[in-house]
Amino acid sequence: METPSSQSSFEPVRQVCTSCKARKRKCDKALPKCSSCTKKNLSCEYLTPEQSRNSLSGPNRLWYDLQGEDEGVDVQTIDLPTILFLDPSLLRYGQVETPQIAPHVPAHILHLLGDMDEIRATASTFFAHIHLWMPFISKKRFHAHYLRTTFQFQPDIVLLLLSLKLITTLPPTDPQNPRTSLYHTVKHFYLEVESSSTLSIQVLQAGVLLALYELGHAIYPAAFLSIGACARYAHALGINVRGNLNTLRVLTLVEVEERRRVWWAIVILDRFVSIGCPGRPFATADPRLDDLLPADDTLWDQGIVRSYESFTLLSPMTSHMSSFALLCQAARLLGQVLHHVSHDSATHSDVWMQLDRTLQSMLTASLEVESPDTDQITFIYSALIALYTPTPRLSTDGITTVDDNRSQRARVVMQQISEKISSNLVVKKCFSGRNHEDMSPWGLYMAYRVCAFHMGSGREDPTSLEVVKGLNEGFHIIDYRWNAAGVYLQLLEAQEVMKSIP
Repeated sequence: METPSSQSSFEPVRQVCTSCKARKRKCDKALPKCSSCTKKNLSCEYLTPEQSRNSLSGPNRLWYDLQGEDEGVDVQTIDLPTILFLDPSLLRYGQVETPQIAPHVPAHILHLLGDMDEIRATASTFFAHIHLWMPFISKKRFHAHYLRTTFQFQPDIVLLLLSLKLITTLPPTDPQNPRTSLYHTVKHFYLEVESSSTLSIQVLQAGVLLALYELGHAIYPAAFLSIGACARYAHALGINVRGNLNTLRVLTLVEVEERRRVWWAIVILDRFVSIGCPGRPFATADPRLDDLLPADDTLWDQGIVRSYESFTLLSPMTSHMSSFALLCQAARLLGQVLHHVSHDSATHSDVWMQLDRTLQSMLTASLEVESPDTDQITFIYSALIALYTPTPRLSTDGITTVDDNRSQRARVVMQQISEKISSNLVVKKCFSGRNHEDMSPWGLYMAYRVCAFHMGSGREDPTSLEVVKGLNEGFHIIDYRWNAAGVYLQLLEAQEVMKSIP
């Protein structure tokens, strides 16, 4: 090292000082100390040419260290997002240059990702498990464009890869706390990339993964807020915004399909996050009947999208629809259920009868396919139970009113679901042999409400006891993957304690 005491010239040197480089600050390279270090009263040292060469070519240099130095260049140009929000008409003529200055990716972020083998392993885990029930990232495009070492210079792709690592990492068990250092790092880096005026679908997909992580691990109100942020970011990208300028260049049907799927993923999360407490406004508009549903899942994974095989919400439910398309239809119905049960006239309306029939029809269609999708079916069950979750209301004279017909139907529905659970969970042992990494959090609300129903009914017949015992065992299994299961177990314990209080 050459220190200020060993030099007397005030002429600038070629290298930035080690302090400015570590702090990612602009360095004027003055001697004996640069202006930044002088101002902050920091030690200022410069690498000799030989030391600099050794640091750049040493055997311990990893791929994520091979980045250019951040000189802290000030950029005064107007960026694309600013124009899109203030006057998008300027872009219609294609004569506005909007240089994109990508923010620096900190070395510790790249270090968290690991080497390329670790990154590929993380991607494989995601596509082998979570992608099966939430397929909103193009597998074909991901492997073709994102697994290149040049991604280290693209913060949006780094953010997406880091979010994949977060969602595929099982939560710690001792102590059991999903708010890990990795979670906080992803959260902070997401805000950093978002505030850098970077508009890309990769940032949006990372936000959806982050929101899914928070929902699955019952991190509230963060999950609710993150889903709302995803909806607004999608609007900023021009996704599902009719009649507005599209902010991203989309050239292939696969890209169009990816944008559609990420929007439906947000709609699903936006409805499900409020299933336990209806009444909060949705961040996304209610899907329209002419909105297209996701295309065939298997073909899309292969990079094939056939526009002539598209379905809309008006299309009848058939076995030709993809699992994700049926899940999207269920999410739309869940939105209608939550709208209905939070409405002042819900107890005096016959709307619930129509919703019941529609959900039962969807359930039948989901069960009659060759390979029924367990996650999709539990989502429909959850929506059906949400329709009958007790919501006592005060009448004009201050007396609590309950619809007797609806209450009777609720008991029938709960009993039917309990019989299915007894058959599949207790008798057929459907949890045995299933990888907990494959499981979604969609069935947790259903299981909780069924347990609460049996505990509150006061019945202690063998079937009820077996159902509650089987669901409790299921909660413990899923808790290894989604900590929301453990939270529901605590809520059941709280109900049991309150029930025992005279």
